[in-house]
Amino acid sequence: MRSRILRYLRFFIFVVIVFIETVTASLLSTIISLLTFWRDPPLTLNILFINCFNFSCRVFLGIRFRVKGLENLPKSGHVFFASKHQSLWETIALIPTLSINAYVGKKWLSFIPIWGWALYFSGSYIPINRNAAVASTFSLLRNLRRRFASGKVVRLIIFPEGRRNLPSAPPNYRRGLELLYQNFPVKVVPLALNSGYVWPKQGYIRGGTITVSILPAIAPGLPRGQLMPLVEERIEREVKIIGIP
Repeated sequence: MRSRILRYLRFFIFVVIVFIETVTASLLSTIISLLTFWRDPPLTLNILFINCFNFSCRVFLGIRFRVKGLENLPKSGHVFFASKHQSLWETIALIPTLSINAYVGKKWLSFIPIWGWALYFSGSYIPINRNAAVASTFSLLRNLRRRFASGKVVRLIIFPEGRRNLPSAPPNYRRGLELLYQNFPVKVVPLALNSGYVWPKQGYIRGGTITVSILPAIAPGLPRGQLMPLVEERIEREVKIIGIP
């Protein structure tokens, strides 16, 4: 009973601290963007927030993480990261480690006061509407074409399964990544992880050490229809290898 109360207390403190961090970082990002007419505030601000998030996870929730396969991480150039999706954790925590500067999210998130505004002004957020899949796909392609045309390096993280799944759930990889791969000559780096055992989609946050495995890059140029089976096979095989924390 006492341990359960302490767990709830630690989680409450975590939520309060992350809320304060989020509001502070969001306000600063929005103010900087409005004052400078710059829809791309310093990346340092975002990284500072995420590092604070990871620190809070470690101190209050007992969540740590380790990264395998750092030798497979491209140090420069365009990259599409294709990640297993089991938890809220990987949508935030991996951005500094992988130097991610673009990510796809639900359109309604940008309408959340303060935080949503910061997402919009960050220049990294690409909104999509899941209820209009075809229109969202073309919008994503247009957004990425503008980014490539501007000369900026694009390091995009995408979750091919679309939604968080329980670790025990059968994989359900969708075809969106295939479309991006066929339209842009960019390498794809698969990511396997086991965050769902530590911060599950349903139930209590248990704490523990999450393993993230960076797998060898898949070069551009595969014939249509060959990418997704390869991505799924590599990720699911590695998920079994890293196992339960």
